[in-house]
Amino acid sequence: MKNLHKILAFCLIIVVIFTLFSGCDSTKDAYIYLELTQPPITLDPQTASDDNELIIIKNIYEGLLRKNSEGKIVNGACESYTKKGLTYTFNIREDAKWHNGEDLTAFDFVFGIKRAVNPETKAPFASRLFSIKNAKEIYNGTKNLDSLGVKALDKKTLVIELSYKDDNFLNVLTTSVAMPCNEKFFNQSDGKYGLFKDYVFSNSSYKLTKWNKESFGIRLYRNEEYNGKFYSQNAAVFISCRTDKPVIERLKESSIDIAFVNCAYSSELNNSGVKTAQIENICWFLTLGNNFSQNMRKSLSMLVGSEIYANNLKDGFSPANSIFPSVISDSPIVDGKTLYNLESGKKLFLQEVSKTDKNKFPEDIILYYYDDGNIKSVVTDIVGHWQNNLSAFVNIESVSDSQLLADEIVNQKYPMAIFPIVADNSNTYEYLKKLGIDYKGESLSEIQSKFLKSNNIIPIAFQNTTIAYSPAITNLITQAGDGYVDLSFIVKDE
Repeated sequence: MKNLHKILAFCLIIVVIFTLFSGCDSTKDAYIYLELTQPPITLDPQTASDDNELIIIKNIYEGLLRKNSEGKIVNGACESYTKKGLTYTFNIREDAKWHNGEDLTAFDFVFGIKRAVNPETKAPFASRLFSIKNAKEIYNGTKNLDSLGVKALDKKTLVIELSYKDDNFLNVLTTSVAMPCNEKFFNQSDGKYGLFKDYVFSNSSYKLTKWNKESFGIRLYRNEEYNGKFYSQNAAVFISCRTDKPVIERLKESSIDIAFVNCAYSSELNNSGVKTAQIENICWFLTLGNNFSQNMRKSLSMLVGSEIYANNLKDGFSPANSIFPSVISDSPIVDGKTLYNLESGKKLFLQEVSKTDKNKFPEDIILYYYDDGNIKSVVTDIVGHWQNNLSAFVNIESVSDSQLLADEIVNQKYPMAIFPIVADNSNTYEYLKKLGIDYKGESLSEIQSKFLKSNNIIPIAFQNTTIAYSPAITNLITQAGDGYVDLSFIVKDE
């Protein structure tokens, strides 16, 4: 009997020790609650474009390369790669698998990249891959898919040949458009790939286990088949998109852990103990159409300095003296911007008005602006300044769809408009494309000088994308665009 008591006591000690040590690692079983601004439409990495889609894709797919917690590009699904001239050879990890245990192969990357440049796919970020041999020609329909400079030598060896040097190529391989796609699974999806839970294949830190489109709810659980270096620190991520209660209130009461929020609430959240991460990747522009003479545009531009509206900029906004937010260029670029000059602006304005039939500024001009709840005071400051100093009366009208006005920067449909342009990541080419600029390798200073010379476009303010998160969350690391947050780094202290 004594021996039995000793055995039971020993077993009890072992259980206590195990419990104590397990408690030290409790974050391994934590659940992260993430709130999206809108439900995702697709989780197909080749066709997704919205941030709400990309944050999920970033965490259920792993590319050949990946970014670590310091933002450096490191091996992801590949264990090594070599470069010779314009040719890259990638060696896929032997233990790399899909979430169902099936091997991840080089053929999956070949098929994924081919899908991306196939014009029938209509991949929004296909241009990121245009440095690959024949990719642009295939996308434009002048060459066939078989000519693409991507091939699998065997199950674990992938070769990619470029047409020209591309300093951004390795970064592209970390983004959604370059994710793998299993051809057999894709074909069996019968047109539903990425649209429903049963038609999403995962190969990264998390796997999709629930996608309820009726009440909207998504669950990501730790992918036990994942053998890479970015193993998730938490058991699951519960994703919602509720409208019954403001996201700000839910953050304050800790019913959610992470959410994208209006940057104007940053101070309020910080004061309540909620933490925020800021990324300056948005620039607001004012456009002046060609129905005004160049000198008229210049005179109006001289009266659009931050001196007249800076005091009304809300949290997360700052005056823009450049067209490039800091995610594109850390160093402010002021070349080409018309500086505020009240006297010279008034003089030039009066000269131009004297040339019109009625010797006055047109009475029916409307300035359209995207109403995000933050910018109206800036708009009224600008038109009020024109009215008080130039007797130029301009009506303002809000627009609820920012994309309608973003097209204005290229098409010049309205006499005046104010709207934001978002840098989806640090890719200069993609950002300039949104501005209608054909990037030919000039310096950013040269590009800006040419762009602002006509006074058609005036940078007004920079804005931050803001991610708010619970004080229980540590190691939240943000990277501009393509999902913003890698959830595998996060630790939640419960």
